[in-house]
Amino acid sequence: MKFVLFNLEVDIMGTVWRLQTRTDSKDGKKISKYCLDHKVAALGWSIKDDHINKYNPESITEIQEKRKKIKNIEGYYDVVRTYGLYGINNKKRLIAVDMLLEVEKGDYIWMRDNGIYYLGYVGDKLRYKYNSRNKALEHDAANQIKGVVWKPIGDESQVPGAVATAFIRGRTIQRINKSHMFEYAEYAFWGNPMVLENSNEAYLQQLFYNCLSPSDCEDLVCLYLYDKANYIAIPSTNKIATELYECVLVNPETGMFAYPQVKKGNVDLNFANYIDLVDNHKRNKEVYLFTSEGMIDKSTIQSDFIHIITAKELYLWVKSKIGSKCYLIPEGIVKWYKLIHSSKNS
Repeated sequence: MKFVLFNLEVDIMGTVWRLQTRTDSKDGKKISKYCLDHKVAALGWSIKDDHINKYNPESITEIQEKRKKIKNIEGYYDVVRTYGLYGINNKKRLIAVDMLLEVEKGDYIWMRDNGIYYLGYVGDKLRYKYNSRNKALEHDAANQIKGVVWKPIGDESQVPGAVATAFIRGRTIQRINKSHMFEYAEYAFWGNPMVLENSNEAYLQQLFYNCLSPSDCEDLVCLYLYDKANYIAIPSTNKIATELYECVLVNPETGMFAYPQVKKGNVDLNFANYIDLVDNHKRNKEVYLFTSEGMIDKSTIQSDFIHIITAKELYLWVKSKIGSKCYLIPEGIVKWYKLIHSSKNS
């Protein structure tokens, strides 16, 4: 990819990470504020006094002294293996701690603090440090990489869906393996225009969906069905948690009911799971299936009342509405669309 810095165009490769900050802190709080204040990205597994209080007084004192002398990752492992902390023996390792060492200069790290997303840039001062000071231990933040400059980005509406959904589950620190998120991180941190290496429609479509959240996709499908088939949502059904549909829509003129199932990401759907929803003698129910990156299997079931909305179909509909200055598309989604399509080379 290309990145313009001080009017020089250079090739830069890097990784985007996601850091969870729920750790075993003394006050029960996340360590995100500690990371922001100290310009670090930090993890737990900190050899706290609480972790070693089962040992006899002599061993506790010995561990505390060795803890102060840890200079690198192997020194850290020497202590935890010697005393069997965290169930670690000579063959096992702590994946999250090891992942810290895979972060490189020029990478970006996303973190949340009280609902606000922060983007960290890993600069020239990058190095691993085991911090045995009381404040780091109290926050369960002893395993650190230094040299991270944090910048506030905003709430969930201000970050791509691929970033927000990366916080749902997974390891303490992990890569965000969406190919366009590095370009967005450079745009968000430095304020420079996004520079896309490709401008074909399929590329822009995928980048568009990467920027949307699951809720954004649900909104678009419901608005699409309103525009195309006069369906409106029954508000109370949005609060009902079901595995098969997001809400119930009704056409006020025909009395038909629609059940949209919307999946964001590489999630497959199967016609067979929805046949019971439309198997009624009144023939007044239909299902609409959408997945942004997955496949929809209809090989074993034929039904005139189960329909597919393809990712391309929905994307082109959004494009046509925004192009005609229609106000049907939510402002947040319009923002992502315009960002992508105003980027250099798009």
